[in-house]
Amino acid sequence: MEKDKRQPVDSSATAAPPMFKYPILNRLAMSNPPLTALMYVSLSVFLNYYYYNYLTDSPDLMFQVRWFVIGFFSWTFAEYMLHRFVYHDAKDASYMKGLHYILHGVHHKFPNDSSKVVLPPAPSIVIATVLTSLFYISFYLITGDGNLSLLFVSGFLIGYLIYMLIHYMVHKYPTPKRFKFWWMHHNIHHFQQYDRAFGVSTPIWDIIFRTMPEKGRKTTEEA
Repeated sequence: MEKDKRQPVDSSATAAPPMFKYPILNRLAMSNPPLTALMYVSLSVFLNYYYYNYLTDSPDLMFQVRWFVIGFFSWTFAEYMLHRFVYHDAKDASYMKGLHYILHGVHHKFPNDSSKVVLPPAPSIVIATVLTSLFYISFYLITGDGNLSLLFVSGFLIGYLIYMLIHYMVHKYPTPKRFKFWWMHHNIHHFQQYDRAFGVSTPIWDIIFRTMPEKGRKTTEEA
């Protein structure tokens, strides 16, 4: 990676220009954290309730909690991998072209646009449905019990929800005196080193994969 490569950032703009020709598509591309939170909390509770009452002959609350926790922490890995290799170009971590711009680049270029901070509800629920189906098939092939995936998914969704809320607060509110690590870590990714600090909810995968910020290095500047 060229360490002097620049990516445009417009931190003065409060709103990004429309991405699509049709207003309905631009509407569907807007974030709605309260609605997303309501959807995923409700779905997570329902999955656990349904499994406990209808999908097992011997309900075991601690068994469900274990799979919930596994799903929760699995999200942090998925978050890192998506951010590093899907939202950014895997070769140079750029984000200003094609699908990378639609998925993530617009958020990088206009970081103060709150409507682009988290994935909108419509594509979010589509992706969640696809992932749930893939998890179900995977659990069935590996364990013989696809229903276990529902417990895993319930934790995975709450992991995503925690990530979403942290990301939203980092962009919506000024850096607090306490618990400011998340603000500092993510702002380095946005305004100094876009090829580092991919973890939002936790830096553990940045530590493991050696993508923690480099002290004193700057790779982005305002355009």
